[in-house]
Amino acid sequence: MDQDQRDFIAGSPLLFIASRNAAGHLDVSPRGGQPSVLRIDAEGRLLLPDFKGNRRLDTLGNVLADPEVAILALREGQDRFVRVNARAEISTDPRVLRAFPADETPPLSVLVLAPNLVETVETEAFRRAGFWIGPEGRKPPIDALALLTQDRAHFDALGLSPVIKDAAEEQGLTRAGLRDSYGTSGPIVREKVARGVGPGSQQLLADVRLLITARMMDGRLRMDLIAEGSPALSEHGTVLHLPRPSDIPLAPEGDIGLLAAAPGRTDLLRLNGTYRTSNRDFVLSPREVYLHCTASFSRARIWQQAVPQSWSGRRRFLCTAITDEGPAVKSFTLRPDDEAGLGPILPGQYVSVSLPADPSGLPRRRSYSVSGRPEEDSLRITVRRIGKGGLSDALHDGVQPGDTLLLGTPAGRFVLESKPGRPVVLVSAGVGITPLLPMLEALAAEGPDRDVWFVHGARDSANHLFRDAVAPFAGPRLRLVSAYSRPLPDDRPDHAARISAAMLATLTEPREADFYLCGPLDFMADLTRDLIALGADPAAVRSEAFEAHGGGPLAEAMEARPPCTVTFAASKRAVRWTPARGTLLDLAVSEGIEAPHSCRMGDCQSCAQRIVAGRVLHPAMAPVDLVQGQALMCQALPDGDVTIDC
Repeated sequence: MDQDQRDFIAGSPLLFIASRNAAGHLDVSPRGGQPSVLRIDAEGRLLLPDFKGNRRLDTLGNVLADPEVAILALREGQDRFVRVNARAEISTDPRVLRAFPADETPPLSVLVLAPNLVETVETEAFRRAGFWIGPEGRKPPIDALALLTQDRAHFDALGLSPVIKDAAEEQGLTRAGLRDSYGTSGPIVREKVARGVGPGSQQLLADVRLLITARMMDGRLRMDLIAEGSPALSEHGTVLHLPRPSDIPLAPEGDIGLLAAAPGRTDLLRLNGTYRTSNRDFVLSPREVYLHCTASFSRARIWQQAVPQSWSGRRRFLCTAITDEGPAVKSFTLRPDDEAGLGPILPGQYVSVSLPADPSGLPRRRSYSVSGRPEEDSLRITVRRIGKGGLSDALHDGVQPGDTLLLGTPAGRFVLESKPGRPVVLVSAGVGITPLLPMLEALAAEGPDRDVWFVHGARDSANHLFRDAVAPFAGPRLRLVSAYSRPLPDDRPDHAARISAAMLATLTEPREADFYLCGPLDFMADLTRDLIALGADPAAVRSEAFEAHGGGPLAEAMEARPPCTVTFAASKRAVRWTPARGTLLDLAVSEGIEAPHSCRMGDCQSCAQRIVAGRVLHPAMAPVDLVQGQALMCQALPDGDVTIDC
C-alpha cells in the first residue's frame, strides 16, 4: 500500500468482503464501523473485526475453507474505491482483540488480512447510482420479518424450500470454536435464505441502484461496482436481467456473488449464483437469496450528519491519576483499557460515567464534561461532590488510580462552532468551567486571529478552579477575566461582583460576539435574557445546563417516567420497571431474558422487538430510524404497562 491507500483505508467506514466456500460459491458481505472499519497494524496487515450478529457466519465459514478474500473499501462522497486481495486468518487472540475498543460490543473475532494486491479504482458508479445522498434521503428500516414471511409463503406455494446452511460448513465452525463464541443460529436465520427473489424482497429490489459484485477472474477474486439501474425479474423471481455494464470486463458466463444496495437504505439483498452475458444483457440466476438486515451500514453511519464515534456503548477506562482541584472538586484522568484510539472528542462534549460494580446496587450513570485531554490516549473529567450519596460521592470516596470506570461515547451539542475570526466569550461559574476548558485550548491553538475572553466566576480565589492551568493561555487577544462574588481580603479579581451581562458588554459589543455559558440554571437564564436585551443574536448565546447534566434525552426522559409493568410475552415473564432499571434492553438483560442486541446505540436495529400491547417511547431516536409497531429495545422506555414479544 502506498500512503494514499493507507490513508483511504484507515478512514473508510464501510467495506465489502468477498469470499468462497468449499464448493466455490461466492459471497459478498458488508462491514461497517466508526471512525473506520479497519485497523492497519505495524506489519501492514489489515484487521477486520467481526461482531455478534445474525449468527450465520458465512464469511468466517468460507475463510475456514478458502483463506483467499477480496475487499472493496469506500469513503463517503468519493468517486473511487480501494480494492484489496488478501489472505485471511481468523484470530481470537486477546492481543489482537485489544486493537479494538473494550466496550459493550467488542469483536468476537478478527479477520487478519495479509494483502497481496492493492489497487485504487476511479469510478462513475456512485454518481450514476446517486449513492452519496444527504441525511434527508435516508429511508426508514424495513420490517424484515414481515417481508421474510411474504417470501416464505411465496416459495412454499412454489414447492421451493429454504436453503439450509451446509452441514460440513457448520461442522467446521464448531471445530474452530466459533459456534461456542457466537452461539447457534435460530430457525429464522437458518431458513431465511431462499432460492429466488420473493415478493417481500422485491420491495427492496425496486430501489436498488448499485450492485457490489465478486467473481473469479484470472485465478483471482475480483470485486466491482455496477450501476446500471434496478434488476428486472422473471415471473417467479428466479432470473434477474440487467443491462450489460460497459466498463467492467465479464467472461461469457461464471459464478457470481453480489449485494444489491439502495441509496439511503441500510437493508440489502444478498445473493450468489451464476451469470451469463450477451451483447446487451447481464443475466443472473440466483442460487441463494438472502434478505440482509445489516448493522454494517448503520455502524458506518453513512448518509447521517453524525460525529464519528470511536466506540459503542460503555467502554472500560482505567483511572491513571486523581487531582484535587478545589473544595469538593476532583479531576480523574482516564485511559482506555485497550489499545484502540480514543478518537475525536469535540470541545464541550461530555461522557456518561458509571461504575462496573455500583455500591448502591443500581446501574447509575451520570454525565460529566470532558475537561481536557492530558495525552492523545487519555481524557479528564472533573467532578464536584454533590453530597447526597449519589454517583459523585461514590467517585470521590471509592475510586483510586488503577480502578476501572465505564464511559459512554462522547456526546452533546454544546460544542465550539464559531465562525473564524468572530469574537468569542466563554463564561462559566463554578464547576461549569469544565466544558469551556477544551474550548479555550482549541481557540488558543487557532492563533491570534480573533478576540477571546475567558470569564470565570467563583466565590473567591480558594474556589477559583483551574486558575493556574489556564494562565499560560493569556495573550494580547486572549484575555482571562475573573469575577469573585465574595472575595477574600487579599483577593484581586478583575471584577469583585457576580458576572452580569452589563459587565460582559464592557468587554465586547454583544451583537458582534458568540457567547458560551455554563453554570447554574439561574445564572445562565439571567445572562441569556440580558445579553439578548443588549443586542446579542439569540442564536449566538449558547448554554449548557450543567447541574441538570443527566446524559441526554434518553436519560432525562428515563428519570421522568413512573414505574410500570413490562411483560415479555415469549418468555412468559412480567417484571416491574422503574427508572433505575434503564432501557427495556437493560431490563431484559438483567432479568436473564433472551434479547438479541449489538451496538446499544440504536444503529444496528438488531434489538428490535414487536410491541404486542401498550406503547413505548424512543426519546433519542428520529422517526426515520424506527419501524412502526416495534420497540428498539436499547433506546426504548415503557410508556405505561407494555407487552414485548421476546
